[in-house]
Amino acid sequence: MLLVVVFCGGNLPVMAADWRCGTDIIAGDAKKLLSTDPRPVWRDVQLNIEAVDALTAAELPGKSFRLADIAFVPGYEDAGRVWLEQASANKVSVTPLAEQPDFLGRIPVRIEDQVIGDWRVELLADGLAMLVPESGQDVSELVGIEDAAINNQSGIWSDLGPETAYYVRAHDTGAENIPTARDAIGRFAVIDGTIRSIEHQEWRSYLNFGSNWREDFTIALDATLRDAFANGEDFQDILQDWVGQDVRVRGVIENRGGPYITLENPFWLCLAR
Repeated sequence: MLLVVVFCGGNLPVMAADWRCGTDIIAGDAKKLLSTDPRPVWRDVQLNIEAVDALTAAELPGKSFRLADIAFVPGYEDAGRVWLEQASANKVSVTPLAEQPDFLGRIPVRIEDQVIGDWRVELLADGLAMLVPESGQDVSELVGIEDAAINNQSGIWSDLGPETAYYVRAHDTGAENIPTARDAIGRFAVIDGTIRSIEHQEWRSYLNFGSNWREDFTIALDATLRDAFANGEDFQDILQDWVGQDVRVRGVIENRGGPYITLENPFWLCLAR
């Protein structure tokens, strides 16, 4: 997996994330996976907001963009569009964060201007979007910004309904009426919990969050991902150090007897500092 360094230009203070994600939890010297290859930047661009996830510019005919590493969610897309339309009054710099467009022909990009800075930072801070890392870049600032929004119950994180919440916990802690992973089966959500045990099989490892894996929340890592986290070291030794640690994971929660996530991306799993 190719990882690329990203700079941050937001006007908000840089948040010290309480979570380590992606390369921060890969064993050994994960910095060797980083690349500083420069990417082209389109400057002084006036964007048109076709939809929250479809941006165009007259100066760049035939190209369509979307903000990389974040996603807008149902119920908050209108508010997100209002924000984007207001921000689009400023000319911006557009930096592609992928070599190829996605399946809908959109180029994942970072958008910055001299007034707002990195648009993603502001959208996450306001709880108008969810972090969904995809570009393989350093997202530690974005993790911290989203964490603050979750703690402040801003925007999408204010929804505590069992059938609609985007933030849940692996188990009922008896506090704050936060829904559990079981409530969110069938939805994409952010889940916090504590790893109680790990089971290894030939092609997969299971991170268990309760005493009964048939009923309690579980995260599945395929062999490729667990080897990536181990980075050439013994994956059983590396993962064993995770037992007892608080974890934040995101993904679609399935029903496999109990709530269950198959981890799709190493940046979608974070360990508490």
